[in-house]
Amino acid sequence: MRGLIFILFFLGAATYGAGLTATLKPGVIKQGNSAELTVRCEGYELATVDPERTPAGMGFSFRGRAVRRTTVGGVDTVSVTFTYLVTPAKAGRHVVPAFTATLPNGDLLRSEPLALTVVDRDGGTVIGQKRTGFIKMQIGPSKIFLGEAFPVTMELYVERLLPSDLPVPQLTTPGFRFTRKRPEFFHTQRLENGTRYNVFVFNTGAVATKVGKRNIVFETDVTVRDSDDFFGKRKQIHVASDPVAMEVVPLPAEGRPANFSGAVGANLQFKAKASLAAVKTGDPLNLSIEISGRASLDQAAVPGPDEWEGFKLYPATSNTKYLDTRHLHAFKSFERIIVPLRPDITEVPKIEFVYFDTGTKKYVTRTAGPFPLRVTGPAIQIGAGDPPTLPNTQADPNLNAGKMESLRRAPGVLALAPAPLLTRPWFLAAQAAPLLAWLFLMGWRRRQIYLENHPDVARRIRVKKLTRETLRALRNAETQADPEAFHAGVQLILREHLGMAMDRPAEGIGREILEDEALPLSGENRAALERLHERNQLARFAHAQEPVNAPLALKDLDRVTAALR
Repeated sequence: MRGLIFILFFLGAATYGAGLTATLKPGVIKQGNSAELTVRCEGYELATVDPERTPAGMGFSFRGRAVRRTTVGGVDTVSVTFTYLVTPAKAGRHVVPAFTATLPNGDLLRSEPLALTVVDRDGGTVIGQKRTGFIKMQIGPSKIFLGEAFPVTMELYVERLLPSDLPVPQLTTPGFRFTRKRPEFFHTQRLENGTRYNVFVFNTGAVATKVGKRNIVFETDVTVRDSDDFFGKRKQIHVASDPVAMEVVPLPAEGRPANFSGAVGANLQFKAKASLAAVKTGDPLNLSIEISGRASLDQAAVPGPDEWEGFKLYPATSNTKYLDTRHLHAFKSFERIIVPLRPDITEVPKIEFVYFDTGTKKYVTRTAGPFPLRVTGPAIQIGAGDPPTLPNTQADPNLNAGKMESLRRAPGVLALAPAPLLTRPWFLAAQAAPLLAWLFLMGWRRRQIYLENHPDVARRIRVKKLTRETLRALRNAETQADPEAFHAGVQLILREHLGMAMDRPAEGIGREILEDEALPLSGENRAALERLHERNQLARFAHAQEPVNAPLALKDLDRVTAALR
């Protein structure tokens, strides 16, 4: 009884001593900078804390969680510290909302809201001054499903920055991840509020990994030349984008099949085939599975159950390819070895692939098989997790183990002295390797400097490489079977070539370019471009089901790109 009273007293004292406090340093920051928010919980080891609300125009970037345990006077105490970066979008006085946490016994802890003042470069709280650097971004819809991939365009504006010092803006908002950590980019210059900026445009995608309403913020540290220093000394600045509100909703529980794969996309295609139609028991055959469409498939698991009756299944290997620069259209293949164990097996069972379609907002089941199979030979019995025993065609290496060799009266030559190193070709070649490496690095560095000083040449090289890789994918039969993916690749090549020919960013170029007087096309070439845009609109908006006329489309594409060179 005394022990029970002591436990109840201890739990009550722990709950009473628990608290949630928040501190903000500094309380006054310049526009474009961030303040560090620290939320500390005493008495409980919490896994997470959440803000009561997400204010418009304010971004939270999670930086880490730290746990500290101490013992004072024989009493153990624990504290958990959560660290965030708070980045307001505008100058003025802002209120950082209170954070809350729920204890295991159901009690709610709450911190106090804090005030944050953001001043412009003149020390005031109004906007209107020139900024050394900032980030603009364009994202997809503001409401998406958990696991859905969406396009992201980041534009980094900096006054004095070379591509050699270029960092990639990072998505610091928890609950999202990039589809590409090092996306492709192109460099241009733009006039913004009377200031000419170097603009670096990154095209990538992101995937929602956590449910809830959040403000998406991109930020990075860049090194620029100080305009106030006579010698152009370098300094580091922190740039961030304006927070953009996005809501991530969970996948519906109603109608969710038990074998749901977790894949989220639109109009995914599914294929499977077996390598053989007749085998013996114990002989392996290969099962090939292909998934393609607009989705992030890098974390998609192999479709099908882990066990089949009468078969031994081995772990699958996978390979993922992408058909666009943003990594939004994916093609993933699986190769799996299966071994039949009984002669009464007549088919490879059908395989089901279940995904959530973001277009119809329903779960879709794709099936392949069953595949006919003729199995001969005796049945094989194996234990759980043991591979089948195959016939041994090699000699037993332990056959002569234990036999003694007779002693030799004349041992003969025991060892040969090695030849001197100077007589060996590989040694002489190794002495020349540093010189060859230095010459290679010097040539590579000169080429990098040339491309930095001639961004038009760098863009031409990038567009040529992109065109070559995309055309290889467009000539693939699987891509031609998907009209949306095929025309997306055609439009990607057209935008890059039109942007390069007209010295414009490739993003935003569409059918309206036909009305532009600066379009360097005429006659048959302009007609070919118009046909390509019409086919793309039919595939994307009219959902035309007619097959793709790939030879004609590729011929028109070749005509237009040749005229733009």
